Amino acid sequence: MSKTLSAFRPVDGADGLVHSARKGNLRCTAIRLRDGGLCLYSPVAGLGMAARDSLEALGPVAYLLAPNHYHHKGLAEYCAAFPDAQLICSTAARPRLETQTSLSFAACEDADLGLPPLARVVVPNGLKTGEIWIALRTGSDMIWIVTDAFCGEQAASDTVSDAPRLLGTFPRFGIGDRSAYRAWLAGQVATAAPTRIIPCHGSIIHGDALGAQALQLIDALG
Repeated sequence: MSKTLSAFRPVDGADGLVHSARKGNLRCTAIRLRDGGLCLYSPVAGLGMAARDSLEALGPVAYLLAPNHYHHKGLAEYCAAFPDAQLICSTAARPRLETQTSLSFAACEDADLGLPPLARVVVPNGLKTGEIWIALRTGSDMIWIVTDAFCGEQAASDTVSDAPRLLGTFPRFGIGDRSAYRAWLAGQVATAAPTRIIPCHGSIIHGDALGAQALQLIDALG
């Protein structure tokens, strides 16, 4: 596995608003903000020159978003590389993140991140890791950017999966109240079912039935 992150490349269907980079099966996602800055969702340790050069071409890094209280290994490195960037996370994830990293975080639910016009911060109900998503509608896609809730195929190249999967650890370590999470997820699917999921683990997932498939994964847990 490479020791450094790849260059950031545009995600299909995102109208140039989302770019992603990988190190093995881990992904960092860059979201272009309204003012031209970037929010990095789940900074992955190993920020090499390929990633840094591609980010410089995209715009200044304004926010470093820790998307749950486990994804923090790269934060100190990114803080040093982008000293003007603000650290953000969910309110629920902040206590453990600050204990684990000795860094200070702002709650992204309370901040105006300047996301694209059809993007929003999403706080799942029923999880216990403080996971936070970004939902983004473009002309061709409804995109969910998620952390550990769903994953794609583990592959050396960034092939596209046609169905979401669950990380083996997610049911035990991610879900706090399965009924509450399932009900919340069903509401999200009914309102704006995803056609593309960008996970932190594995390949990007694309298809017309992703919402129904996501619910089936939770139902299969019993």
